[in-house]
Amino acid sequence: MFGQFDPLSLIFYIIIFASIFFLPKLMVYQIISLLEAKARSYEEMTEKSQKLILKKIDKKTKLSKKEMDSSISRIMDYFVVPPDTTETQGLAKKVRDLTRRHDKKLDIFVEDITHGMDKIDQKNVAAGLMHTIGIYQVSKIIRHFIELIKETKNFTIGMQLQIMLPFIDKQVKALYASVPAFLDRLPVGDCIGPLYAATLIGDTKTENISEGTVVAKKKINGSDAYILKADGPAANLGEIDQAVRKIVSKEKIAKVITVDASGKLEGEKTGSVAEGIGFAMGPRGAEKFFVESFLIDKGVSVDAIIVKMKSEEALMPMPKDVLKALPAIDEAVKRSIKEAKGKVIIAGIGVTAGVGNSKEAAEEAKKAVERYHKKLDAKKKEEERKNRGFFEKIFGK
Repeated sequence: MFGQFDPLSLIFYIIIFASIFFLPKLMVYQIISLLEAKARSYEEMTEKSQKLILKKIDKKTKLSKKEMDSSISRIMDYFVVPPDTTETQGLAKKVRDLTRRHDKKLDIFVEDITHGMDKIDQKNVAAGLMHTIGIYQVSKIIRHFIELIKETKNFTIGMQLQIMLPFIDKQVKALYASVPAFLDRLPVGDCIGPLYAATLIGDTKTENISEGTVVAKKKINGSDAYILKADGPAANLGEIDQAVRKIVSKEKIAKVITVDASGKLEGEKTGSVAEGIGFAMGPRGAEKFFVESFLIDKGVSVDAIIVKMKSEEALMPMPKDVLKALPAIDEAVKRSIKEAKGKVIIAGIGVTAGVGNSKEAAEEAKKAVERYHKKLDAKKKEEERKNRGFFEKIFGK
């Protein structure tokens, strides 16, 4: 009947109007709470990573604790100004120069704050610092967005960041896991290329061919092969592009074979090996641009052999399935050499943390990875045992 009082309808309309006014505020509060928790988590990771670095340096310094803390705090804000892109000609050279200067600056910083530390540990500390800076910068960016959302009350900004947060979180956790790996000379997933190269080098003598890069020459399946890798066991990427250019300029090379870690699609198995063409190398420093341009001009074909893994697995201690890929890599390389019918270059691309330049060093690296996973599996089993219920502990599952 018209005009009849309906309490339920009134309550319904009150809820609708309340939702219009309070739901956005509730969403802003929820998003801010989530981002605050992540920012705190990343700040804790930064702090723990700094403590690991300071522990590694320990007494290998002449600085006081106050001076050391001040130096580490200062380097956390280290940044690179991107090159101007108004005119793209020469951009690759600018990127390469900035990348080299960036790495050199960190190396010099570590040399300045340490005393009596060997070059390998200095390089590993520099790599650990670089990834710690990465974690710190992410935490600062998230803090920036938190303050921006609070100021503008615009939860759309927060929602966009919330969508990306799972991907950001994986990368930050991988950076965090890489710091102790570098400091302890433990190979990460990206070390699979240099690890294979070291295995292939065997007992052959190596020589320095470019900055932070070594080469060994030997016969493989009847073909002359030049094996390249970054100089280990420091956390070093080397200058593979320069090394390739030097060899190709002097020798008649039929093919360049690159072995590298590569991102996998969801559903693909970690450690699976794939064969293709092209120079398998990350875009860092524009080295790939220079070496590809050079090889095209020289008419040298390039094969790529990749080991698939998640992008975060490339930064974390080497997964067991990646380590198991070595025989499959060797088979793929041997097939590629057979097709070449001439001299070849085999380049193990990637960071060579914990991986030296011989088969013996490669075996030591493998054992280090195996020990790590053995400890990790034991820790997981212990945690599972502690988390079991009373009856499960007595009678089992």
